[in-house]
Amino acid sequence: MGSPLAYGIQRSKLIGNQNIYYHTPGKKEVPFHYLESNEVVVKTCDIIVLAVKPDVAAKVLLEIRQYASNKLLISICGGLNLKTLEEMVGVPTKIVRIMPNTPSLVGQGCLVFCGNIHVDARDTQKVIDIFSACGVIQEIKEANMDIATAISGCGPAYIFLFIESLIDAGVKNGLNRDVAKNLVLQTILGSIHLVKASSQPIQQLKDDVCTPHGISIAGLCTLEKHAFKYAVMDAVESAYKKSKSMH
Repeated sequence: MGSPLAYGIQRSKLIGNQNIYYHTPGKKEVPFHYLESNEVVVKTCDIIVLAVKPDVAAKVLLEIRQYASNKLLISICGGLNLKTLEEMVGVPTKIVRIMPNTPSLVGQGCLVFCGNIHVDARDTQKVIDIFSACGVIQEIKEANMDIATAISGCGPAYIFLFIESLIDAGVKNGLNRDVAKNLVLQTILGSIHLVKASSQPIQQLKDDVCTPHGISIAGLCTLEKHAFKYAVMDAVESAYKKSKSMH
């Protein structure tokens, strides 16, 4: 997720390419400045984004500990709560925990964040200003971060699977794949716009599509027969439990 966020920050124009630095085990073909170590990155920058796998975070934070106390540290490591991050850093540091999702790459992400006691209103506004270019960003209580991760962080994977399934159904029944893809994407986009524009509850919008003995209700009955709604709820529950288990 580091790269999508960096490109989002670039779009904000609050921070130019010349002021975005990174370190990875291997240099990447990106329009940002590569530095030879995590230590050098932290010495150079005021705002640090920790974009590594959770099992690598402790090692990286140990490397930068002595330079972190006057920095704003933003972690996108799923499952690592503020207390764990504070223990890993080992010195009083401003820490923000943020959960983006992959649509951040095209400026349509859904991001949630929370900060520790050292983060003040100016730091919070800084986070909002910078990451708004990646999509919609909202501050929430840390107690809600795991369920938010399971919904918005993991949600694109569920939605991509649903999109893929609809496209495959179209192809199975005679549609050209490109035509099926166009139909599915526009149907989903249109449905989202309708939900946002309407004051009706979701259930009513669903019922409005269905007529007695109609085509839509026949399809919905098959989804209900296969417990579609509960499968989705169980998937979110599994992701939520996994996120909590990583604390």
